[in-house]
Amino acid sequence: MVQCRLMHMPFQILVQIVRFYSSSTRRLPGPITAKLSSFWLASQCQKVRRSKEVLKLHQKHGDFVQIAPNYVSINNPDVIQQIYGHKTGFVKGPFYDAFHQVTPVVFNTRNVSEHTRKRKYINPAFSARALSDFEPYMDAEIVGWKRQLLKISKGSKPRVDFSVWTNYLAFDVIASFAFGEPFGFVEKGEDEYGLIKIIDTRGEFMNALGSLSPLLRSLMKYNPFDPFWKNGFQASAGLAKIGREAFEKRKTSADNSRKDLLSFLFNAKDPDTKQPIPEDEIIAESISFIVGGSDTTSSTMANFIDFVSRDADLQHRIQQEIDMVFPGEPSDDWVPSDKKLSELSLLLATLREVMRFRPTSATGLERVTPQGGKTIAGQFIPAEVCRGK
Repeated sequence: MVQCRLMHMPFQILVQIVRFYSSSTRRLPGPITAKLSSFWLASQCQKVRRSKEVLKLHQKHGDFVQIAPNYVSINNPDVIQQIYGHKTGFVKGPFYDAFHQVTPVVFNTRNVSEHTRKRKYINPAFSARALSDFEPYMDAEIVGWKRQLLKISKGSKPRVDFSVWTNYLAFDVIASFAFGEPFGFVEKGEDEYGLIKIIDTRGEFMNALGSLSPLLRSLMKYNPFDPFWKNGFQASAGLAKIGREAFEKRKTSADNSRKDLLSFLFNAKDPDTKQPIPEDEIIAESISFIVGGSDTTSSTMANFIDFVSRDADLQHRIQQEIDMVFPGEPSDDWVPSDKKLSELSLLLATLREVMRFRPTSATGLERVTPQGGKTIAGQFIPAEVCRGK
């Protein structure tokens, strides 16, 4: 099979050369190596420099730059609604195919009707009522986290690495919701499964893998020269194993009253066939939620703490707002209610600014131009050309 794929390599190279000279996007600025091969973009992802390098290109050349043979990056906030708005015709690109874990999920399903089917059975798990039912379980994890931080603050080395401890909290909360119980990172003060490292390795790997053509993706599994690819495939398999084990444990749990993601999916029906959701789909959605919810949440928390700790005046104003909304001395196991949190306007505004300055996704959220092409901010982009922001 590998030999067969290698035999197609000269043909693929010829196709890229022909595409380069015939494409209307070749006049757009961008590295010549990026115009000829997807390896340039994959290399930036592998070095965790994609966002920085693409930003440099935009700062030098303007709103439109070509960063792969069939990929145009656009840096213009005015076109966000045109590209990402509902029913605009811009569908997810082949980049998302690399993120299949067990089976496609809501996040990476490119087919619109299949995406709609999945949304129908998973949406009830994220209703206001469902999230309200889960709040006590989340509060329990937050209380445990607070106790650990207080314990550390009273110890001989009162120093906390929030980039680590926000990870522990986020993973435990998300695991509690996705699989019915936390991983125990907060309680033990460590990631005994190495899960955080697995997800970090997998994320860097899949960003790079998704930047390659489908043929090159399949060949990377057999790349003997760079351990990056081997480690990535192993991390992906390791995450699937952890997900299956957590699923099987929750499936045999005696606690049928608990409301979490799996409890909804166990009872959900396929909107088309009216049959139970296949187990592989349930496992895949749970894994996807762990990956998508934990790292993004912990990064935002750590970034918020970083920003506020650097500004004494802002920190003082946020503290005043908290004291006004929640007067009195709180107990060690106190957690604010979700409804009252909406009254913290300054804190929430600061949080939104943190997410704007430091977004958790460093990729382009790839979309494909619909048939007939589209004019975007005065620039015509042909059909089937991938674009990101």
